[in-house]
Amino acid sequence: MRKMKNKEETKIGDRIKLLHTDDKFTQLRPGDLGTIWDISIFNIEIDEKPVRVIWISWDSGIKFALIEGKDEFELLEC
Repeated sequence: MRKMKNKEETKIGDRIKLLHTDDKFTQLRPGDLGTIWDISIFNIEIDEKPVRVIWISWDSGIKFALIEGKDEFELLEC
């Protein structure tokens, strides 16, 4: 496993491990694994930059997106 260094490293099909999210409504927990199925960029700016959203299909069956720079995850090496 390696920590994500920058957004260019994430791509559709990558496997990830959740480290942290502040979302209190999700059933996901640190350590959950999933696969990136889409990446979106929204023009809602945080810290003067557009928001990049990483959409994940979690192994538990949940489809839940993480916000780059807010939520924490690791890319898994295949």
